[in-house]
Amino acid sequence: MKPAVYPAAIGCGCLLGAGIPIAHAAEWSVSPVFTLTGDYDSNRRIRLAAVGSESGSITADFLFQRATESSSFSLEPRYTWRRFSDATLGDGDDRSVTAALESHWERAKLNLSAQLWDQSTLLSEPLETGLIQANSHRLLEQVTGGWTWSQTERTDLVAQFLYSDVSYHGRFSAQLAGYRYPSGSIGERFKFSERGSVTASVFGSSLRSEGSPGASRETGLQVQTTYSFTQRVDVDASLGASSRTLAGVSSHGTDAAFSLTRHFELGNAALQYSRALVPYGTGFLVQRQQYTLTGLRQLTPYLNLSLSLLRVQNSVSATLPGVDRRSYVSAVLGLDWHPAEDWIVGTQMSALRTRALENDRATVHEWHSAVTVTWTPPKRARSR
Repeated sequence: MKPAVYPAAIGCGCLLGAGIPIAHAAEWSVSPVFTLTGDYDSNRRIRLAAVGSESGSITADFLFQRATESSSFSLEPRYTWRRFSDATLGDGDDRSVTAALESHWERAKLNLSAQLWDQSTLLSEPLETGLIQANSHRLLEQVTGGWTWSQTERTDLVAQFLYSDVSYHGRFSAQLAGYRYPSGSIGERFKFSERGSVTASVFGSSLRSEGSPGASRETGLQVQTTYSFTQRVDVDASLGASSRTLAGVSSHGTDAAFSLTRHFELGNAALQYSRALVPYGTGFLVQRQQYTLTGLRQLTPYLNLSLSLLRVQNSVSATLPGVDRRSYVSAVLGLDWHPAEDWIVGTQMSALRTRALENDRATVHEWHSAVTVTWTPPKRARSR
């Protein structure tokens, strides 16, 4: 089915409930995580006049969970204190809280989640609007939900919805109007074998913003197929057609997504492609194509190597206001070492190439390196 979240906030909160173990009695637990990070960035604002800077951050994350035989609930507050060597970059702190609820019955399952996230534009906007400003923050308020009803052994009724309210505050937030974005889908899933299924659905979304002359809308139909060729090879593909109204102009278009995942004995690799309308902080729906290649390899029982390649291609309408770039290309290489059960030491190097906002013909590069130390104390739990 058409994803009910956009990339910037994809998966936030919805996965919390899915990972909670189901207990025979009510189980309460708390899982703290503390992270210390230091980094260097050659061009944090992604501008032609590159200025390098360092930063340090401390993150405290607490996951509170309650699980019973038929339901689970989680609450996760998180705070990151971040400071930069370049004082003009200002406040880089992040604050978020996420709540998730999962309930299941004999033939039905419900997932609900809510999130409040206040994040610096230095982190939220590089692959979104491109408007990276010091002392400016994006405030995301989001509610998501999913419902599955098993009608027969082979058919399910599935529904999803999302509501996002994005606003910006701070010293340099005038160009970012924010938006309100409800979306949803409902469809029928048919399991043609133990390995695969087909889902036909209808979907719709609407975006309203003070920065747009009118509401942007999309309604359409979509077909999704999932299939496991073997225990190690999975495919997920979807294709949709929609009617669109973007800033008062009506048109027709297509949405598509494809994912191929290959599992190995000591790792995995995944290739993904998506083309869809996504909400922008400037107050518009913009068609975006995204190509992603990721891989993970376990070098030793205590050492993992990861690689990620990403290309983002925005439609021309994204650049008409003159506030974003047509494309981004990035690569990330990471190495994680587990010296002890509760500790992870990670290093990461990344590179980004795009066009300059000041001159579309000029190329801008960014190089980033970071070292992260994560401590995960033992989870504390008790049953009642």
